Amino acid sequence: MNRIHATAVLERLRADFPLEQRLRKSPEAVRTAYLEVLEHWHQNGRPPEALGLDGDTIAQLAALDAVAHQAQGLGCYPYSAGPGDITVTRPDGGSVVAMCALDALAVPMLERTDSRIEAACSHCGKALALQSAPGGVAGNNTIAVHYRPRRARHTPCCTSLCDGITFVCGKCAPARHPDYLRLVEADAVARQFFAFQRAWLDARPGSAGGHESALTSNGGQRFGNNSPRMRG
Repeated sequence: MNRIHATAVLERLRADFPLEQRLRKSPEAVRTAYLEVLEHWHQNGRPPEALGLDGDTIAQLAALDAVAHQAQGLGCYPYSAGPGDITVTRPDGGSVVAMCALDALAVPMLERTDSRIEAACSHCGKALALQSAPGGVAGNNTIAVHYRPRRARHTPCCTSLCDGITFVCGKCAPARHPDYLRLVEADAVARQFFAFQRAWLDARPGSAGGHESALTSNGGQRFGNNSPRMRG
């Protein structure tokens, strides 16, 4: 894996969509509501229906682009509540739609389960499938990720940036292009970007670590000794 390239893409993603930074600067009540929505998705694999959250809090989360009002309910990155072409399926048959290719790669880490990710090459339409596990994606040189420049800055990420982050087959991915990532590089970027979610879920009440400490600790990690280990 080219860690320099992966780090550059991670920094680009955080600049394009500073989700963690926005949430850490938000009021505690907003972060707590966000965790409730995320945990519902994590536990049920579908949008929340009635969590007892007030409309003002949901509006604040939507303004942060931390959640998105979609066709089938409230989406919460990486989970989509709208129709999509990228699915993540667990061994028990349960599946979710991901907002984009990077989001799909984060789901097995968040749910701590082996998963099968299915999509189509956004260039030629070829059907693609890959296996991923809590510790990393299986080595696969036939699939890559294309990260196009963001087209619009004042629309939700799910209808702008996400549309341009897609899986492509190996034949359609040029070598050493800054907008393309090898699968292991994309997997590392995805896991690092969403690592704060895993930490917050682990620190929810009843878990070791302490809820508040996880919600307020600094983010912005880079790839290093504590980064997820990649296979392949």
